[in-house]
Amino acid sequence: METDEPWVVVWAIPKNKIDLPCWLMVKHIERGWELPGGKQLENEENDVTALRELYEETGLLGVAISEDDSIIKGGVVVLVEINEEPEPYGWDSDDENIVEVGWCVEIPDDLYWGSKEIKKLINYDWSAARTFKS
Repeated sequence: METDEPWVVVWAIPKNKIDLPCWLMVKHIERGWELPGGKQLENEENDVTALRELYEETGLLGVAISEDDSIIKGGVVVLVEINEEPEPYGWDSDDENIVEVGWCVEIPDDLYWGSKEIKKLINYDWSAARTFKS
């Protein structure tokens, strides 16, 4: 996803820890499964972009916890905690480009990026990332 415009990717996880690590993904109509996210609007902070894109693509609200611009080349990843319990079933999105939203416990096959970035995020230590001031 090489672009000159600033973009943000959302690593959304459940706030309440569960036995099996899981994260939120969206199935784009053309690209397949990917993490929620998109281009920043002018003068928009990373956390605001992440929460806006998360809501537009999934219908969920969350809390932006921290960010890191070293995980995915050219973009910023924002860690967002979702207060709702993960469901085993996917759901529809109000975004016409998203055909399905769902919680993942495994990396899907029909993936837009390679699985390397997802594996990196699954194993990432967020304690070193820059946290947002509440």
